[in-house]
Amino acid sequence: MMKQVSMNIRRDTSRFAIVTFVMVIVAAQGFVPYAKAQVQSVTNYGASYGEWSARWWEWALSIPAVKNPVLDPTGNNCSVGQVGNVWFLAGTFGGSVNRTCTIPAAKAIFFPLVNSVGLFPLGNETSLDLRVNYAAPIIEGVTSLKCTLDGRPCAQNLFDFRVQSPIFEALVRSQSLLPPHFYDPAVADGYWLLLAPLKPGPHTLNFGGTSGTFSVDVTYNLTVQ
Repeated sequence: MMKQVSMNIRRDTSRFAIVTFVMVIVAAQGFVPYAKAQVQSVTNYGASYGEWSARWWEWALSIPAVKNPVLDPTGNNCSVGQVGNVWFLAGTFGGSVNRTCTIPAAKAIFFPLVNSVGLFPLGNETSLDLRVNYAAPIIEGVTSLKCTLDGRPCAQNLFDFRVQSPIFEALVRSQSLLPPHFYDPAVADGYWLLLAPLKPGPHTLNFGGTSGTFSVDVTYNLTVQ
């Protein structure tokens, strides 16, 4: 995925940028959260929103395409690679999908509404270049976001939840979403939500967003047990 992408993958020779569905305030070193996205600097279930977004990308890029939850049309692969006290849900590379997934009780749920990643610098590009030129543009173009849980809004203002990841590394093996490579540095940008563990039983989660011609609409029929 390159120069512009929409999870879906765009490629420009050896650069990549990936966007799954759904600031750029940057500093010469590190990153600076938007004023309304202070959640990025708050620890939630052992990590900040930004750190969880990096872990999500490490998770998504590590799984072979044949069983990758991002490409899964049914939800059969939703448990692949899940570890720890936070359960990751995937978006799509664009378009609508309806999935069914069973989640263990007491697991928080973390997922992107719209997100992107910049990785594999070419020449003298820095992590800041990756952040500004590859990860940020599609996120800055987001015009709509949505998230409902059992028919109720997930948050009062979804635009408050834009965060950047710290710099991270991603090991992509063969037959995954990208050519096999150890991508370092990598940076991510996007709108994310972290939900507290749901009560046991059935739940319906719908989320997504729009940036230009790229849009995502994901429904998860969840069973917590």
